Amino acid sequence: RFAEELGKVPVLAEDSPGFIVNRVARPYYNEALRIISDRVAKPEQIDRIMKQAGGFKMGPFELQDLIGLDVNLATTESVYTRFNHESRFKPSRIQQRMVQAGSLGRKTGEGFYSYDQ
Repeated sequence: RFAEELGKVPVLAEDSPGFIVNRVARPYYNEALRIISDRVAKPEQIDRIMKQAGGFKMGPFELQDLIGLDVNLATTESVYTRFNHESRFKPSRIQQRMVQAGSLGRKTGEGFYSYDQ
């Protein structure tokens, strides 16, 4: 009831490493990162198509910038470890390089997009 009072939909799930959303989101982010790594499309193109055709409120790169690339990478690393290094959860080198460079998204003014501070 509490979740419903907050406008959320409760989901009863079996005990498992990682939250359901984190498990679903990791491959989603990783595939988007592979697409830019393979130079198939740019972040803004992927975000636009996911919003227009996929019905998402934000694309994967906008969302990573909002969450913070450091937070997203830490979550990815945690899920990757908890699932015994399954390749579908492997952290992206792009994310790792951006975090090392301090490009963490909105909170630093630079991520996949640039933001005025």
